[in-house]
Order: sequence, then structure tokens, then C-alpha cells
Amino acid sequence: MQTQPYPTDTGPLATLNDIEKKKRLDALVKIWQSDTVRLLEREGQETFIKAVGLDEYRYSVSLRFPEWKRDAVVGQVVALRQTQDETPLLFTVWRQEPLLKTLPDWKLQLPNETIFNIAVRITPGGLGEGSKWATVMPKELIPRYRPGWPTQKEWVAWTRAFDWLSVAVGFIRAMLDSLEK
Repeated sequence: MQTQPYPTDTGPLATLNDIEKKKRLDALVKIWQSDTVRLLEREGQETFIKAVGLDEYRYSVSLRFPEWKRDAVVGQVVALRQTQDETPLLFTVWRQEPLLKTLPDWKLQLPNETIFNIAVRITPGGLGEGSKWATVMPKELIPRYRPGWPTQKEWVAWTRAFDWLSVAVGFIRAMLDSLEK
């Protein structure tokens, strides 16, 4: 199967050099981590856990794909610690993802967006239970939904063309590796 070359960087930040793009990605990581910590404090632990799906799944991985660095993805993993208090663990990092160059271009469906967001919730199989996962439109996108975006049926059909699970699992592995250090 031959794939078409992945689209080049677009938008007003596309012409920045790689050093500037990396600075922006680092800033996006810090801001997102800080915003999530504040959300957890504001919402309360129980509400936050349910909102990110940790009442049903073991990991919630949110992914952000910036148009100005098309081979990069910023990921945030939220998981419950294996302790009595069940304090959520937050891990946010960005990385270059070669797999993105084999996936469809998200800008075709959302041409006016500068960053595409999607969440993947995962329960790994083990101890006789099967693994399950779900792709979710992030809650913060719902109020911004507007004409021209895919309908729910189109969204489900379109997102099946992506290997979100493979992209998300890389962030879970990075989080687990960071815990071992």
C-alpha cells in the first residue's frame, strides 16, 4: 500500500524554525499540565476521575496535533495511582511521531482548526479481562462545534481511519518509563 506524502506544516507558525517550534511545543506541554492540575483542584477528585473516564478505563490519553508541526503530537496521560487515595497521575509530553505520516490528514475534515484534539481511553487486558478502548471527542470541543464539522456519524466513520490506539500507547509507555526512573 502506497501512502501519499503527509502534508507540510501549515498556519502562521509553520515558517518558524525547528528550535522555535520546539519551544512552542514545550510551552504547550507546561500550560496543558498546569491547566489540568487546576481543573482537578477546581472540579474535585471524584468529578475529575469520572469526567476523564477513569471510572471505566485505566488510562485516559488526550492527544493534540498542531498544524504548525505536523509530525509532532502532544499527549497527556491521566491514570490512577495504585494507592489507597487514588490520586490521579498526570503526565504530559510531546514527541515526534513517524506514524502520523501514514495516517489521513485531519485538516481535510477540520480545515479551520489550528490544533486537532482527540482522547483515547484504554483498559489493557490482563487477569482474564479483555482490553477495551474508545475514542472520544474532548469535552472542550463540544461547545465549539459548528456547521461544517463532521456529524457524530461522520466523526465515528472518519476517526476509524486513524490508529489512535498506537499513538496513545506510546504516551502510556513514556509515562511508565518516567515512573521507573
